Amino acid sequence: QAAQQIFGNVLETLVVKALKYTSLNGTKLQSHVDCVEDQDWLRKQLEQQNLISFVCNGAVLPRLSGVDDRPMPSNTAISFKSPPQMETKFVLPNSKRTITGMGVPKGVTLICGGGFHGKSTLLAALQVGMYPKLPGDGREFCVTLSTAAKIRAEDGRCVNAVDISPFIDNLPFGRDTVCFSTEDASGSTSQASNIVEAIEVGAKALLVDEDTCATNFMIRDDKMMQLVAPEKEPITPFVRKVRSLYEDKGISSIIVVGGSGDYFDVADRVIMMDCYKCLDVTERAKEIVAKSSIVTQSGIQHDASSTMPFGTIRSRTPIGEPFKANGKVSVKRIDVITYGDIELHLSGLEQIVTQSQTAAIAQALQKIAALASSGKNTLPSVLDSLEEVLDNDGLDSLAPGQFNGGLARPRRLEMAGAINRLRRKGSMVQK
Repeated sequence: QAAQQIFGNVLETLVVKALKYTSLNGTKLQSHVDCVEDQDWLRKQLEQQNLISFVCNGAVLPRLSGVDDRPMPSNTAISFKSPPQMETKFVLPNSKRTITGMGVPKGVTLICGGGFHGKSTLLAALQVGMYPKLPGDGREFCVTLSTAAKIRAEDGRCVNAVDISPFIDNLPFGRDTVCFSTEDASGSTSQASNIVEAIEVGAKALLVDEDTCATNFMIRDDKMMQLVAPEKEPITPFVRKVRSLYEDKGISSIIVVGGSGDYFDVADRVIMMDCYKCLDVTERAKEIVAKSSIVTQSGIQHDASSTMPFGTIRSRTPIGEPFKANGKVSVKRIDVITYGDIELHLSGLEQIVTQSQTAAIAQALQKIAALASSGKNTLPSVLDSLEEVLDNDGLDSLAPGQFNGGLARPRRLEMAGAINRLRRKGSMVQK
C-alpha cells in the first residue's frame, strides 16, 4: 500500500513539479538559461580576441568563506574594476547588454601586490572561469579559456614516466629525468611533472600562485647562483622557462607573485592588487627592470631571469592492464577515489569543483583499460576517444544501465590528472 502511494501519487507529483514547464517560474528559468548561454558565448570569444581571461566590471570575486562558495555580501565586498589600459567590451547575444571588464591577453601576466590585497582571490576566480555560474554568483562573467590549468607543487604524489628534463636534470647519482618515475615526488619534481603533464594533454594557459608552489622551482636568485655552481643545481627555475614556454610552445601563464621581482624581466603585463583594486603597473615594472644594472652594485652578474629554451614534451602511452580496478570503485569525497586496492588522491587537481565530477572520473578510469589495451595509443589519443564517446552518448555511457544522475562532466585535464596519479606500476610508458 505504501509503494502504491509512492509510485501512484508521490512520484507523479514530484515529476510534475520538477520537470513540467508550467510548474516552474518561466521568467526565472529563461533568465537562467540566457545567462548561462551568454557566459558560454563570452568564453568562446576569448580565443578570437587573443585573451586568456576576462573579468567583468562589477564582479564580486571574494567568497563568503573558505568553505562557502556564495559571494561575499555586496556591503562588504569590493566589486572588481578593470584598469583602464586593459578594458575590453562585449555585447552579450541574449541580454543585448554591453559589458566592460579586464581582458587578460595571451603571454606572461603577473598579479602582484601586498599580502591580503586580493591577488589569490583574483586567481581563484580565474581558475574556475571555464565553468558556468548561477545568476547571482557574482562571477557570472569572469571567464577563462577552457584549456587553462592550475599548477601547484604536490609533495608525495606519484609520477609515471614523465620527461621533467626541461626543468630538472643532473640529479645526484645520475638519476634519469627524461623518463622520471617516483612514488614520492618532492615539491619541485611534482610541480615540474604537473606542468609537463598539463601541456601534454592540451593545456594552453597555466595559472600559478606562488603560495602553493615550491620556492626553489619558481626562483633562484643571483647570489645563490654564485654560491651553488650550475653543475650542482639540477633545477632550472620556472622564471627562466616561462618566456620560452610562451614563445616556443604558445603556452601562456598568469602568475601570482609577491616575493620576486625577477619575474618583471619576463612579463608582458604586470597587474597589482591594492586593497582589492586592480591596477596596471606594467610601465612601472619595466622602468624598474630598465634601471637595474646588468651587473649589480655588488658585482654579481644578473642571470636569475635569463631565458632558456623550453625543451621537449615527450608523448606517453597508458598501458591497459594497470587500469583494471580489480575490486570496488567508490568516491569517498571530492578528492579521493577508492579504486580497487588503492586510494587515488586528487587534491592537487584544484579545478574539480563538485564530487559529481569525481564520480565521473571514477567511471572514466574504468574505461581506460579497454581504450589503452593495445599499448599503442598515446594519452591524448585515449582522451580523444573517451571525449568522443561522451560527446556522442553523454555521461550515461560511462555506466550503461545504471541511470546515474550523480555525474557531472570533468575536463580532459582532470581526467588526465587522475590517470597520471594512479599508483599502479607500469601504468604509463614513453613512446
